[in-house]
Amino acid sequence: MKAKTKNMKLRLKEYSFQQNKHGYMLIAPAVIAIILLSIYPLLQGICISFLNYDMTKANSATFGTLAGLKNYQVIFSNSKYRNAVANSVVWTLVNIVAQLVLAMVVALVLNEKLKGRGLFRTIALLPWAIPAAISALTFSALYDTKIGIFNVILIKLGILKEGFSFLGNVQTAMPAVILANVWKSTPFLMIFILAALQGVSFDMYESAAIDGAGKLKRFLYITLPNIKEPMAVAVILNVISIFNNFNAIWLLTKGGPLDSTEIMYTYAYRQAFVDHKFGYAAATSVVIFIVIAILTVIYVKMIASDRKE
Repeated sequence: MKAKTKNMKLRLKEYSFQQNKHGYMLIAPAVIAIILLSIYPLLQGICISFLNYDMTKANSATFGTLAGLKNYQVIFSNSKYRNAVANSVVWTLVNIVAQLVLAMVVALVLNEKLKGRGLFRTIALLPWAIPAAISALTFSALYDTKIGIFNVILIKLGILKEGFSFLGNVQTAMPAVILANVWKSTPFLMIFILAALQGVSFDMYESAAIDGAGKLKRFLYITLPNIKEPMAVAVILNVISIFNNFNAIWLLTKGGPLDSTEIMYTYAYRQAFVDHKFGYAAATSVVIFIVIAILTVIYVKMIASDRKE
């Protein structure tokens, strides 16, 4: 009986493969591309993280030999790496909180029945559509000590006597870069929240208004409960995007001044392409990959739970 069941299962698998072989052939190029462009470099990076791969010592007898966990021990004991980790946490948390608050406010306004609502929605999406390089150049000009609008306004108001370098000061560099990224990335989160708001019935708001509920109560007891699940998914996705954001910092400050805006991504890039210490860079990249993998698992589970419901 068991043998017959096994034969039946094998026949079903063969039949399924025969039925779907054309589909497999169609997706084969994409699968091969993913393996070559994503999985292979990832595995190679993991391997390098366990090797002595310092290009400044390429002629050394130990170059390319097994280092074990040495690269990980070195980066975790390095104060600059720990500073980069701390900056990454600050960068991610401040960005997501600021973007969430701003995106919620803008989405609520754009969800109202306003004249020219479509035009306002288009304008709100423009920062997201602008390429990162152009956005960085724009904010570099806005922060300029001579012609930057921020300095011009502050000098005219008498707050500053002369031009101030927002990107060149240790205290203001990180807030300045965060402001630029919030402007650029908020529309991405706003789209998700606005889409969720569109699914909330206006009848619920009307009923609550008749019962005497004000705008704050309607927001707390109707809006938030109805959009919390899609919003949570959007927040996790945005956290991944913010944590992965290399361009905003590198184009504006390159991690400076004095490593005040150095995050894990810029640290890894510097180790690889400035200091040519690929073993350390690979170890840092593996840590980044683990963080992103954990966030991705959370995101996938949240998507799966939404589908079940």
